[in-house]
Amino acid sequence: MNPILVAAAKFELDPLSGALQERGHDPEVKLAGIGAINAAKKARALGEACRGRHVIFVGTCGTFGRFERPYLVRAVEVLWSPTSDRVGMSYTVKDSAPPIGLPEAPALARNLPGRRVICSPCISLVSRLPDGIPADTAVENLELYSCIGEIAAGAASLAVILAVTNAVGADSHTQWRQHFTEAAGLTAEFIAKAF
Repeated sequence: MNPILVAAAKFELDPLSGALQERGHDPEVKLAGIGAINAAKKARALGEACRGRHVIFVGTCGTFGRFERPYLVRAVEVLWSPTSDRVGMSYTVKDSAPPIGLPEAPALARNLPGRRVICSPCISLVSRLPDGIPADTAVENLELYSCIGEIAAGAASLAVILAVTNAVGADSHTQWRQHFTEAAGLTAEFIAKAF
């Protein structure tokens, strides 16, 4: 299998691309861009590039639960839930951003803990969640909601593997900066073992 790799930024893919090349694979790489708006602008092109292909989407996320060190999760559902909605300062028009259920992950990702991915246009500085979602079952990522529907619609298989780099809250960015390099390496090591 020669997968197509998708991430927001190149630095998230470099270790993985290198690890797969060392094993004789030549993966194609596509970038969604950083943030919900950039990912939305590229969604259709990403969907077309991924049609009929085995896709591995990688990235980073923050957990609403406890965080000690980076670890990997797989996305099972993606929700659009801006921080301002979650703290009661705005609301999203009903039915304008329905949840996106993801297909069953391929074998390489099935043993990772499944998480609901909460997407927002901005990094949240508060860890409030929508009602009814337990903190230890959810993570936050900026790009996924904006492009994953187009990718999932035509992919032969899809694994969304995210490295948890921080706790959602006031220290999100500081923790992310401390851990994003380790997270990319952890992702590469995990996925390369399957090839």
